[in-house]
Amino acid sequence: MRPVAATGGQLGAGRRGAALGGVSRQWLLGVLAHFRAVPFTLAVLGVFLVTGAVTGSFLSGPPEPLLGVASVSAPGLKAGHWWSLFTSLFFATNLLAYLSAVLMILLLLGLAERRLGSRRTAVFFFAGQFAAVTLFLLLTQLARYAGDGWLGLMVDAGLIGPYAAVLAVSLASSGLLSTLWQRRLRTAVVSASLLLVLYVGHPETIVGLTGALAGMAAGWWIQVDKGTLHRHRSTGRETRNLLALTVAIFAVGPILTAAVRSPTGPLALLRDVVLNPLPTLSQLEQNCGGTIDVGCLEIGQAGFAGPLGLALAVVPVVLLLICADGMRHGRRLALRIAVIVQLAVTAMAAVYLALFARIPHYPNSRTHSAVLGSGFVHVLPLVAVPLLLVVLLWANRRQFRVETTPRARRTLGVVVGGTWLLLAAGYTAAWLAAGGMDRDGGLQGLAAELARQYLPLPIPGAYNRIFQNRNALEAFLFAYSGIMFWVVALAAVWLVLLRRLHRTDAGSGDRDVARGLIRQGGDALSWMALWEPNKYWFTPDRRSGVAYQQHGNVALTLAGPFGPAALHQDTAAGFMRYCAEHALIPCFYSCTDGLWPGLESRGFRRVAVAQETRLAVRELEFKGKEWQNVRTALNRAAKTGVQAVWGRYSGFPAPLRAQLSEVSEEWAAQKSVPEMGFTLGGIDELDDDDVLCCLAVDAGGQVQGVTSWLPVYEDGNLVSWTLDFMRRRGAAFPGVMEFLIASAVQELRSSVEVISLSGSPLAKEEAASKPEGLAGILDVVGLALEPVYGFRSLATFKSRFKPDYRTLYLYYQDPLQLPAIGRALSRAYLPGLSVRQSARLLRTLVG
Repeated sequence: MRPVAATGGQLGAGRRGAALGGVSRQWLLGVLAHFRAVPFTLAVLGVFLVTGAVTGSFLSGPPEPLLGVASVSAPGLKAGHWWSLFTSLFFATNLLAYLSAVLMILLLLGLAERRLGSRRTAVFFFAGQFAAVTLFLLLTQLARYAGDGWLGLMVDAGLIGPYAAVLAVSLASSGLLSTLWQRRLRTAVVSASLLLVLYVGHPETIVGLTGALAGMAAGWWIQVDKGTLHRHRSTGRETRNLLALTVAIFAVGPILTAAVRSPTGPLALLRDVVLNPLPTLSQLEQNCGGTIDVGCLEIGQAGFAGPLGLALAVVPVVLLLICADGMRHGRRLALRIAVIVQLAVTAMAAVYLALFARIPHYPNSRTHSAVLGSGFVHVLPLVAVPLLLVVLLWANRRQFRVETTPRARRTLGVVVGGTWLLLAAGYTAAWLAAGGMDRDGGLQGLAAELARQYLPLPIPGAYNRIFQNRNALEAFLFAYSGIMFWVVALAAVWLVLLRRLHRTDAGSGDRDVARGLIRQGGDALSWMALWEPNKYWFTPDRRSGVAYQQHGNVALTLAGPFGPAALHQDTAAGFMRYCAEHALIPCFYSCTDGLWPGLESRGFRRVAVAQETRLAVRELEFKGKEWQNVRTALNRAAKTGVQAVWGRYSGFPAPLRAQLSEVSEEWAAQKSVPEMGFTLGGIDELDDDDVLCCLAVDAGGQVQGVTSWLPVYEDGNLVSWTLDFMRRRGAAFPGVMEFLIASAVQELRSSVEVISLSGSPLAKEEAASKPEGLAGILDVVGLALEPVYGFRSLATFKSRFKPDYRTLYLYYQDPLQLPAIGRALSRAYLPGLSVRQSARLLRTLVG
């Protein structure tokens, strides 16, 4: 076995040497092996490039005489040119389109062929093209029949390029991917395709989306055939990643429209919200008049933003990208800012609807009805899409548990608010000095001008006076105040959300203090006190403390006090005084009986909630009939080339970390309710350089299973390790967890005498008598949760190692407080459980 790494991130010397040696040669061999495995992809790429070179289509697309072959359209198909359905796959419209297509073929099509095989890839490629074009033609025909002014105009459009076919094959192959990458691929492809449709709106984007949807249906069909089609539940970490990805994708939409010639998608109008000030009512009427169509709002630069207007336009996009990264790390402030920005976009987009409704001057009522209806149909997504994003983010708000410190929030508010007040006051002074009260209609005119500087909000009325009769100072402040304000706001948000060394997450300072105290002494579960969203109470001299979560008026501790053991009783008494002063109910959870003498004298009661399993590793030998299962697991691992790889999460190579996420997501997808927290860690909790990880890695480099071990200290010395994270791949060999724990016994016995397999929540040894009171309630709940989480099965599994048991208790003071304590426990273990999920859990338990 590999020796335990002495420092974070170090693997065993032999394994690390093998991983680092010959990297270039292995990479080259891997590339060659990949190309040998994708002959169909290489054939498509070769025909695509050769066709483009021979016909001279690289720079400006195929010549006009070849359009009958190079594009597929409804008129061409009616004329009998059925082959254009497939010949159009090997052309593109310009150099950028060729580059995009080449990348899609190499990446998406090549990876799909690795999963599907060459024959099925070819079938899905051509069938996907047929399905995508058919859906496109059907959709546009229906749109023209309904009198639509956007999709209806595409009915005779020529479609060029392999985009739909490649997307169809890619999403078809997702049915064979692991849960993690299946979800990521589908989210990324569908979101990007929808983004292009809504913002760009060209025929190629529409057929690309139909191809993606056809491929999604094929992927579901593959899953049905395999018997693996079911609703995937993700972990909190992956939920945050997917939400951040969605926010980032839609953030770049307005900038995308600026880079595309003549975007026609419904959300292309957001270019005027983000990139330019919105038009006033008078400007809208002047440009649209009585002949409104989708293009009537292509008004262009209609503001007074000056030459730095483009820099101002990028600020909302960068702000959302910063928020997306903050959301990925679970920051609540990032979620709130993203919601506020999307609500602001929703409100400004709603103004467009109001403006459409107020435009008069229609020649007859029939035209008015048709035009207004078409306008609302295409402007409505301006409101619906950001509003749906808000609903999606708000529905998952419980996944964002990292709160920003009050000091950082106050500083952010003071900087942003102070900057606005300073700039607004400066412009107001210049406006008053220039006679603005008489010129612009008093304070109402001033309010309109200030709004126009900072918000792209159309103000109906005689607003065109803003752009007239300005002196140099007033014009400068009007043009640049908004730019300066948003640049300052952007920098301030970046410093609060992304600058790690500013330590702006709430409790980070207390967490550092708690880490130092836990190194002085604590229980087997004390290291869990460092997890989010625990809070801390310290003694006045900060020599000891307690970690707790507040749910309602219950202060629920995680394990007992930490710090020097001699101070634990006094620390518990001090924490009870703190709770009394703040009208909180103290509840000590998963504590040993060491606290019982002091708590019993204060009228506390206790109930057993778990049995901690402890192994004396230096005395443990896997000999005898009772250890047959463990020896079988070790022998099977040796025969199949599976090795135990020890190290810190941050030190593992990226491919191994990615596989850990795959294994964790596969495990979570099998649960009908969210993953639990509190005393049960996830992937986020692995990223701690004091935590040891042990991976079962086979000869091909695939992770079969993983365990993590938390340090336990006594009087400043490392005395034990506690098992926390346990995951196995669904296809792992039988006995992989026995192998990992046996490896831990062999690996850790050189440094400690005892290791803990932790306690299984709500799972205890069988009692001689029937439990009563709270113990009976917890016993019933533990029995009911067994089909969902398998706590008692886990306890039975741990019992195979013949451990010593130590009872963990819940200490409470008053039986009348039990309902509140029960609710606090449920919120602690299932922090993300919504009302709908609670109902599903109840149905599962009853079933």
